[in-house]
Amino acid sequence: MRSALAEIHRPLDQAGLIPDSAAGRQALFFFGTLMDLDILAYVLERPIDLDDLQPAMLHGHRRVAIAGVTYPTLVRTPGGRVRGRLLRRATRRDIARINHLESGEYRAELHPVRTGDAAEHAAWLYMGLEHMPATARPWSLRQWQRRHKAGYFAACDGWMADFQPID
Repeated sequence: MRSALAEIHRPLDQAGLIPDSAAGRQALFFFGTLMDLDILAYVLERPIDLDDLQPAMLHGHRRVAIAGVTYPTLVRTPGGRVRGRLLRRATRRDIARINHLESGEYRAELHPVRTGDAAEHAAWLYMGLEHMPATARPWSLRQWQRRHKAGYFAACDGWMADFQPID
């Protein structure tokens, strides 16, 4: 029997951004650098309420390194699983900031994810665009934190420098 959320497993339109209408209604699934609470708070420019985050699992994919950068992408893989974090209540401002950070290298897709209580949720995530070449190397948050986290804040400043706040 197929779940209702399995029908949602499809890429979005050409724009590839999380729609504003997801604010407060649909969760965001983070599988890479935004799983780090310091980085997430820095990008969103607000403290993170731990009650809004929940461990979750994405099936049918694996997380791998991207050639030439320190952050990961997802590759569709039958039987694959990716552990991540679900931000259950993103605001319009949160979505605008995440869209700005991820645009140009990723496109938004809506996928079913499972939480620890086996509940299934529709969640937005970002899939790497074709010009971001996936490698065969698995990507590890712990290794990234040890090797690259300290310098990542400055990179975030550069990526977010031209962000135009929303009303």
